[in-house]
Amino acid sequence: MEDSLFTNATQRRRAVTLAVTLASGTSLAPQSYERYMLSLFQRGHLTLAEVEEQLELSVYQVLYHSRASRSPTDMDLQQLLTESRAYNEQHQITGLLLYSHGRYVQVLEGREQAVRALYAHIQQDPRHEQVCTLYHGPGAQRRFADWHMDFQHLPDPTAVDLMLTALQAASSRTEGSVEDDHLRALLEAFGPHPLTAEVP
Repeated sequence: MEDSLFTNATQRRRAVTLAVTLASGTSLAPQSYERYMLSLFQRGHLTLAEVEEQLELSVYQVLYHSRASRSPTDMDLQQLLTESRAYNEQHQITGLLLYSHGRYVQVLEGREQAVRALYAHIQQDPRHEQVCTLYHGPGAQRRFADWHMDFQHLPDPTAVDLMLTALQAASSRTEGSVEDDHLRALLEAFGPHPLTAEVP
């Protein structure tokens, strides 16, 4: 379909409604990021070609923290990292995992279906307790595209507390006061967002 067929908002709205209705209940049903992009087309902010281009680059992100059900050994952490990197490479998921004194903070990003499936698995993983979603939703780009799963063991638990406080407050950028590069990356990536606490 060419954009010349949709010269006004009514035509765009009807086209989107028809497409969503036809796809409902099938594997083609649009996910939240796709619905967001369709809404931009519907309002005339994007052309169909631009929607298609953005969907090819679509990224869904989850940021969460949890507590370890038992204190992992260095070998446990290495095994977790090895498993994560292999799985993430296979499913085109990138991200960052931080660990400090029995607490995990992790970012997952990739195609929405793949990220949601992995996060659902993490929420049921007996190695995690008190899994708390800080943010989930579409992102403009991969923030950690070079890392199938980068890992950092932080010896100072106050660094994690500082980051979580800043993220949960969704305050102005405070990465300048954080020395660790990984924490600054998280603050830069998620600090400006209105953080969503609901579990996706």
